[in-house]
Amino acid sequence: MPVAKAYLTQLFLSTLYMLALFGSIMAAVLTLPLVVPASLEQQLGVQPWMDQAASEPGELYCILGAILACVLGLFYRSMNRVVAPAKAGPRLNYQTATLLYMLAMSYGLAIFVTTGLAPQYRDCETYTQKLNGGVRQYRGLSFRVELCGAGPRESDRLDRVRLRIYDESGDLRAVRYFGVQWGRDFPALLEYSRDHLSYFDAGDEEDFARVIAMPPTLADWVQTRIPLLD
Repeated sequence: MPVAKAYLTQLFLSTLYMLALFGSIMAAVLTLPLVVPASLEQQLGVQPWMDQAASEPGELYCILGAILACVLGLFYRSMNRVVAPAKAGPRLNYQTATLLYMLAMSYGLAIFVTTGLAPQYRDCETYTQKLNGGVRQYRGLSFRVELCGAGPRESDRLDRVRLRIYDESGDLRAVRYFGVQWGRDFPALLEYSRDHLSYFDAGDEEDFARVIAMPPTLADWVQTRIPLLD
């Protein structure tokens, strides 16, 4: 079989195998609380860990990232074995194409995972009122500051909040995520200054003060439209 045809065939099959393997592992991680008995959950700490991962998924992302790296290593190995008979020049082209394909696939999977694990933000009107959002004027322009929450964790009352800023035409101009600690003496309300607004991230108590330039910058506008950067 010609190398090109073998390469495309292996690319298709390896992609299917990789997606199936990674999807199975991810499904196993997410369904763990459903299959582990309640008594065993307490001993293993499964449910508290899943509750924390839902609001602070950094650790879970690291685990899934490590799994993805291993799966990608197997993917590259299988593809490299197919192009081994090719001459040096074409082989390098195939290897470069494989790496670019892996990069694109990793980005797509990262979007899928982060979207699937993202908290469900709701009760926007309530959170907007509680945290001092609403319509504000900057440089003669109106901006609507909207806040939505995922609901406080039972363990420590930390609530993940999404902050979005819309302009007069309803175009999304900026987005941020932060934590609010209900029931503690910790700043929660948004504060407004002449050229920025401030919010306070209870998830990072050592450096909790955050600011957004008002009006939001072009970089903020671009960031809201690129997955994984918002």
